[in-house]
Amino acid sequence: MRLKKIIMVLLVGILSACGTGNNTNGNGEVRKENPTEIPKQNEIVARFHPTIETKEENNSIIINYKVQNLSGEPQKLSFPSGLQADYIVYDEEGKKVTQYSEEVMSTQVINEVTLENNQEIQNSFTITDLYNGSYKIEVFLTAKEEQAKVITDLVVEKSLYTKASGVFVGQIDPHSIELDMKGEKVAFQLKEEAIQQMPSLKEGSEISFIYSENEIQKIIEKFLLE
Repeated sequence: MRLKKIIMVLLVGILSACGTGNNTNGNGEVRKENPTEIPKQNEIVARFHPTIETKEENNSIIINYKVQNLSGEPQKLSFPSGLQADYIVYDEEGKKVTQYSEEVMSTQVINEVTLENNQEIQNSFTITDLYNGSYKIEVFLTAKEEQAKVITDLVVEKSLYTKASGVFVGQIDPHSIELDMKGEKVAFQLKEEAIQQMPSLKEGSEISFIYSENEIQKIIEKFLLE
């Protein structure tokens, strides 16, 4: 009996020694630690640094977008067309208002650019059809290798265009309608885009629209249809 006890004690000691250096989880599974699997802090450094400047002047918004190569070595950028950068403007509700690439024509020839270290690539845009209000603008490269996306708030205060809403009273003639705006009947002239949207309107319904104004009349540029 004493010999059996000695053997059992030796076996327990051997098994305990074999488990040294391992961790177990709540299910009793052995988990080996591997220091090489621990991610290194600050291991990834941005290769490109994008910046954006916005300025409102002459009823337009000027966007200056720059991307600098900070990688320490030359970087090649491959663009699928002549359009190196694009932007998307969102309204306060997060809905897309406009996107540059959907409004312009560009060549479909692949264009390759090599940026040396610390060299910048710059693109400028002029937006003329935003109405007064608050937006977010997202600007990015169209390159295969890098987007360098940047997002910023955009406030328009001096636009020719204003967003408004009213109840559709009826059509005066093919080029004008009457709206009830807070109890006041107001006549609006219609631009071509608004005229094309007329079949979608119903009398007595509330509608939102974009309009401009001069000394003579108010002109609806387009209706904001859902």
